[in-house]
Amino acid sequence: MIIITGAAGFIGSAMCWALNKRGINDIIIVDEAILSHDKKANLTALKYSEYLSKEELIDNLKEARFKNIKAIIHLGACSNTTETDEKFLKRNNFEYTKTLCEYCIVKNARFIYASSAATYGDGKNGYSDEEKTIDTLKPLNLYGKSKQLFDVWAKNNGLLNKIVGLKYFNIFGPNEYHKGEMRSVV
Repeated sequence: MIIITGAAGFIGSAMCWALNKRGINDIIIVDEAILSHDKKANLTALKYSEYLSKEELIDNLKEARFKNIKAIIHLGACSNTTETDEKFLKRNNFEYTKTLCEYCIVKNARFIYASSAATYGDGKNGYSDEEKTIDTLKPLNLYGKSKQLFDVWAKNNGLLNKIVGLKYFNIFGPNEYHKGEMRSVV
């Protein structure tokens, strides 16, 4: 079983599609966007076991409902770089990620998460992801800071050799919105 958060979005739906192409269908998809946006089209051609909200996922993990989780691919977050609610970003982008990571560490499951190139800030401190440079990066917005907070937490807790962080730059492609219309490849 693989859990994908942010599964209705561009990268999440492409990840589910790629797993399906490899014969993997025991996938739990998690996404909040589908509740308020018309992203269901991103999921119609995909094979998965179950759809959950973020809250349902956390409840199910606490209740130990899932017995055979191989990996959590955590792509879900508030990616709005102009978001001004720091408490919301900390709760949604840091605490949620931390909860999923801690679960995977305890259960010996893979944890792959989306960090962000927004953690690099204006680039004055470089674009290196070496452990010794993580603390020197200076994000320019609260979104980047929320992503940096987790990266620093993972480093400070000695987890960087146990988890995988992917730093995405701004992207646009299939399964994303463009002028109110969604483009889909799956």
